[in-house]
Amino acid sequence: MGEFIHTTMTMMTPILLAALGGLFTELSGLLNIGLEGMMLSSAFLSVYVANISHSILFGIIAGVSLSVILALIMAYLSLNLKANIFIVGLATNLFANGLTVFLLYTLCNSKGTVFFPDAPKLNTIEIPVMHNIPLLGKIISGYNILDYLAVTFVLVCFYVVFKTTYGYHLRAVGKDSQTAVSVGISVYKHRMLAFIISGFFAGLGGASLSLPLQTFVGGMTNGRGWIALVAVVLGRGNPLGIFVASIIFGAASALSNILQVNTELSPKLLLTLPFLVTLIAMILYEKKRTDY
Repeated sequence: MGEFIHTTMTMMTPILLAALGGLFTELSGLLNIGLEGMMLSSAFLSVYVANISHSILFGIIAGVSLSVILALIMAYLSLNLKANIFIVGLATNLFANGLTVFLLYTLCNSKGTVFFPDAPKLNTIEIPVMHNIPLLGKIISGYNILDYLAVTFVLVCFYVVFKTTYGYHLRAVGKDSQTAVSVGISVYKHRMLAFIISGFFAGLGGASLSLPLQTFVGGMTNGRGWIALVAVVLGRGNPLGIFVASIIFGAASALSNILQVNTELSPKLLLTLPFLVTLIAMILYEKKRTDY
């Protein structure tokens, strides 16, 4: 049980981080469809820069920076040029997929999987005393820094959204932008900042995929950006709700991995398990919403 929960928390991290980013744009009234592309671009650049600089910090900064740049481009096209946010998001995902393939071939002479041996390993952190406690130690200790940060950011985001002026204004912009303008709240500024925050968290999510493995695989996000969007919807504007939804999707991914190792079921079939859970969650959510 302890091993399963530990794997669940690890699998949850990229989904949770991306979903926290999506939360801010969703609260501003614009759902960020480009999370998948932002994560993928960050996943490549973070491990590549970590490899050539021998620094995890520089790798994370590079990956997050690229993700934020993509978010700014999305925001500019949507807010300044009035482009459809869904079309812009889809274009971002396609662009990121092509960009990573191009960079992978140009910089690494590969179109598939690349291992970066000079990238520092993202070590796990054992909590003193706690890690020796049976079961509990396995559940709360032994994660890397991005895993711990992801959970910490849930509390930070909760405070920002519900306890700060920015959070109050952001929710006002998302609920009724015209009313927000009438009381002096800048819709443009709050939505632009929401996209920047979204890019930051999506970038961290991408880095959390490639840095622990010291490896990049083409398309390694494997739909996690889309699952994060579902977590945003299920979370209903609350970081705690997003946390719970991310745990469910993390558990589905962990169960998929365990079944692939311990059963003779088709691995390709088992890889669909997280998406099946996502679909069921959306159906239940929609049914509950229409019942009210």
